[in-house]
Amino acid sequence: MESFEPFPLTSLPDPLIEHVLLFVGQEDLINNCRKTCRLFRSIVDRNAFWKSKCLRENKVIPTFRPSELPPRYYQRIYIGNPYGRNLLRNVHGDSPKSPFHRWQILENGGDGWKREEAPNGADPLPLDNQGCFATSYGACSKQQVISLVSEGIPPEVLDNVRPDIEVSEWHAARFDCGCTYQLTVSLLNEKRKVVQQFATGEIVTEQWVGRQWSQASVKHVFRDYPKGVRFVKFWHYGSDTQFWAGHYGAKMAGGSIRVSGHKEGAVLEPAKCTSTAGGHKQAAASRSATRAHT
Repeated sequence: MESFEPFPLTSLPDPLIEHVLLFVGQEDLINNCRKTCRLFRSIVDRNAFWKSKCLRENKVIPTFRPSELPPRYYQRIYIGNPYGRNLLRNVHGDSPKSPFHRWQILENGGDGWKREEAPNGADPLPLDNQGCFATSYGACSKQQVISLVSEGIPPEVLDNVRPDIEVSEWHAARFDCGCTYQLTVSLLNEKRKVVQQFATGEIVTEQWVGRQWSQASVKHVFRDYPKGVRFVKFWHYGSDTQFWAGHYGAKMAGGSIRVSGHKEGAVLEPAKCTSTAGGHKQAAASRSATRAHT
């Protein structure tokens, strides 16, 4: 008895096959579809395919791009969606796993770090999420280190385009107690050595002066930094100045690390991306080869 395919997908026109695959989830595309046959692999490996998927699902595609696209350029954008979004995690301490999930606590002085559902003794946060971190009478510091490459930004982009990296955080004191706050954000190379750094130094709020949230003095944009940046380290510190038991020290929330998808003055060179038409010809050749072996 002659065998037949119940649904001969590979006999469909190439643009239709690609359109069907656009609706498949990323894990199935990479772990299953790509291993099905050479035709599917050639489609899934195309930069043009993943660009179409990014556009279809409203991923942020930067206005700049390298003159030659790195492998998996648009696939990385689709999976990581790294441009414009906050790469810092759990910035309000509301992770279901732990208030300090993703954070590395370095100092936990006094009565230690605390997460507050809403700011105690300070004005409401000017954000939808009211969760914040509160410090105590001893030194309290913690940090996160973000891998830009793991988030989906190729080394070629970090070295040649060097997109702007915007950092910020909100901080406040209680109305009845003075405090000290610090933020240091460091750009690190692959060996975790500092390439460039922004530091606020000590920001001291006197007793009876605080309660308002501020972000102005802790906003910074890294521009035209040296080549080799691979990580961003976000470190902050707080304590009170009265040495009161409890959590009367600096409060912080809404920390942010964002890589801009727009580069002022960047030269936008034409990318050598496999065109859809070229990809279809390549896929057709793969399909012919596949059939020749069946």
